[in-house]
Amino acid sequence: MYVDVPVEQLVINPFTATSSDGFLITAGGPDGFNTMTATWGAMGHLWGRNTVTLYVRSSRLTHEYLKSSEGFTISFLPPDFKHILTWCGKHSGRDWDKIKETGLKIAYIPGPDGVERVTFKQAALVFSCTKAAVQPLPKSCFVLPEIENNYQNGDYHTMIIGFVDSILANQ
Repeated sequence: MYVDVPVEQLVINPFTATSSDGFLITAGGPDGFNTMTATWGAMGHLWGRNTVTLYVRSSRLTHEYLKSSEGFTISFLPPDFKHILTWCGKHSGRDWDKIKETGLKIAYIPGPDGVERVTFKQAALVFSCTKAAVQPLPKSCFVLPEIENNYQNGDYHTMIIGFVDSILANQ
């Protein structure tokens, strides 16, 4: 069962949570969705709202769902589920049924627009977000040349900024 967590009571290290710990980005709804592991992201405040910023390569199936969805979730799993994050990071939803292969259990949470969003019963903490801005990050936007070393074959990221609608903790 999920309970609302007021942002003032949130205890999370944004630097480890969005890097070494990793999280699942899930977009779509009950009729179809995909989830992927991410270890690049940011949390902050922008345009008068609490935000998360995702960086998703355009080649990822989740990118397609993010383009067509109004919202998304980011789900933080407890450390003993690291193997699920690893598996989802190495396998594409185009080729594998990630739910079947990992044992993730789907949970639906309401979005502010009445459309259910997808997360997982194993998640310790979930951010439900409304997509606010999308910006491709082509090579031409890099100021430092070494950033290009993160990209092979021109598979660049798209930056997606989401307003945090709710934060839920699994009790």
